[in-house]
Amino acid sequence: MRTTLATDKGQATDKGQATGNITGVIFDMCGVLVDWQPKRALEGLFSQEAIDDFLAEDDHCGFMYFDDLHDRGTDYETLLPEYEREYGARLGLMMRAYAAHADRALIGTMPGMPQLVADLKARGMRVWMLTNWGKDTWPAARSRFPELFGMMDGVVVSGLESGGIAKPDRAFFDLAVERFGADCGRTLFVDDSPFNVEGARAAGLKALRFTSAQRTRAQLGL
Repeated sequence: MRTTLATDKGQATDKGQATGNITGVIFDMCGVLVDWQPKRALEGLFSQEAIDDFLAEDDHCGFMYFDDLHDRGTDYETLLPEYEREYGARLGLMMRAYAAHADRALIGTMPGMPQLVADLKARGMRVWMLTNWGKDTWPAARSRFPELFGMMDGVVVSGLESGGIAKPDRAFFDLAVERFGADCGRTLFVDDSPFNVEGARAAGLKALRFTSAQRTRAQLGL
């Protein structure tokens, strides 16, 4: 089945996004299919002030930097000692706690997304998932949402691939398109990160930035 991307009240769906017929959708996991709240992994273990500082937007504690290394295939057994050497024992304890409880950060599916995926499948669309996630914590993440993941026609996880590739790398999108057997020009990528959306477009995919299931549904013309 082909679905034509719809515009909201006649406006463009997203800046720079060309509309057209699509036959499949690639979804990001965290922030799109699943609600990822890293603070939840640490709640009850440290003060809220310490947690907020550890996960501050300016990343002065290096959480996001080391999380990206983890997504790109370096396991926590290797990363944690390196993090402690750079940031010290106090923050090292917090990073170790996060690693041990990373599954707690996945607090549930995003509102409306399981039904949206089911509706796409019912219309004959192919649906895949492309996620930046570490190899050693992937089994726990996968087991949390068996029904949602069971609807996917394929899943590619950055940490399970060689070469340290992840979104927004062109090579990671190219790998996914090949692995899924997707028609690049008729495949839509949906992600909450503007960097990943731009990376997908550079790889030749149609792409939309996710804000809600309702808006995505409208953009898909459902």
